Amino acid sequence: MKLCEIVKIMDEIAPPELACPGDPVGLHVGDPGQEIERIAVTVDATPRVIGEAVRRRVELIITHHPLTYTPLSSVRTDIYPQSLIYRIVSAKMALFAAHTNFDVAPGGINDALCSRLGIRDAEILEPTVNESLFKLAVFVPEESVESVRDAIFKAYPGKIGNYSHCSFASPGMGTFKPLPGAEPHIGVVGEMERVQEMRLEVLVAQDSLHSVISAMTAAHPYEEVAYDVYPLKNEGAKYGLGRIGALQKPMSFDGFCEMVRDVLDAEDARVSGNPDSIIERVAVMGGTGGSVMELVRSRGADAYVTGEVRHHEALHAQAIGLNLVEATHFATERPGMVDLAPRLYDRLSESGVSVVYMDDKMIEE
Repeated sequence: MKLCEIVKIMDEIAPPELACPGDPVGLHVGDPGQEIERIAVTVDATPRVIGEAVRRRVELIITHHPLTYTPLSSVRTDIYPQSLIYRIVSAKMALFAAHTNFDVAPGGINDALCSRLGIRDAEILEPTVNESLFKLAVFVPEESVESVRDAIFKAYPGKIGNYSHCSFASPGMGTFKPLPGAEPHIGVVGEMERVQEMRLEVLVAQDSLHSVISAMTAAHPYEEVAYDVYPLKNEGAKYGLGRIGALQKPMSFDGFCEMVRDVLDAEDARVSGNPDSIIERVAVMGGTGGSVMELVRSRGADAYVTGEVRHHEALHAQAIGLNLVEATHFATERPGMVDLAPRLYDRLSESGVSVVYMDDKMIEE
């Protein structure tokens, strides 16, 4: 399968528009036309991971963290991270990063963290994106409605809540007169034409509007496609960082900390709080999450699990009586990347592409 096709699938799993401003997600290294047979998924493209990828003849490394966050002035073998990029290019591998967009995305870093910790009915902790919606109305001859509708839904699923492929069609009479130079699908140049048409309506998210219109016009039989686009005030899907929900079974904070260390393999986790307090409602944020202590407390969390916090942020949690588990940056983001590997494999296996997860802990010296 070509790299550009895999990039498209990754953009469906972790849409780049969900990334925080300035976050350099996406394809960092590689030829979009390269054929890919072996993929390695990891949290970080470390020297050991890159070496193992070379040994396994991997063509694409998908990381959570980008190797570089700013443009490079050179690619030298004696400066980090340029040396690693040079090594990736020399091995003819590609490098792709799904960072804050995968933190935010459904089924991403924070949802995987909830799954591991047994948190149910999880909600978004800190909303970051509210999807803007548009109504697309296109006028189609009756015999072409299904083909145009199918083309639209291939570009965007037409979701309303828990339903997809939602549309509405109403009949009407279309009129037009082809002018000199036109090549009409129906009718004759210079003569008024009346055609039984359908007004086909669908909801489209703003970020998909251009691709939907392109797919629609390509499938439409008319030389000139008549369509309208209306901005809507309907609330679209919400996305955001972190999650908050209820434990399947309440437990003491001491017992909760033991469970977190066990399921996340986070022996180095640091904790602060009352060991005897009962934990029912838990907030999580993979990676760095020290800036939202007040938000976590205001949402009624009894405990907060994140990857790392600054000293004054830990003091803030203590001051407001918030039980805190700092489970390390890597341990809170690893589950999401572990889960990504089989998700990708399910999408790519029929094309003969293998997908494995690897990190420094798994690779022998």
